[in-house]
Amino acid sequence: MTMKNRVKTILRWGGISIVSLCYFITLIASTFAYSAFSESESMRFSGPIPLKEYKASIDSLMQATDGVFSVAFFGFAICVPLILIIFKTVR
Repeated sequence: MTMKNRVKTILRWGGISIVSLCYFITLIASTFAYSAFSESESMRFSGPIPLKEYKASIDSLMQATDGVFSVAFFGFAICVPLILIIFKTVR
């Protein structure tokens, strides 16, 4: 393997690693909304709760889940073309 090929390989896989790492960091950051809800609401469900509070908690949970799904979907839709572009340009 020549030095030029080695540099291209490092650039290609380094770029792919950076794109993947950014995707996973963003995905992990989006799950913090869910984990914050889980910690704050878990103690409140130990006894009977009013219907209004229950519905508000479910809405909050749905918003947190929707955020995670949105980041996963759009992040994947952005990362795959970026990885393909890296493979195409660094040959």
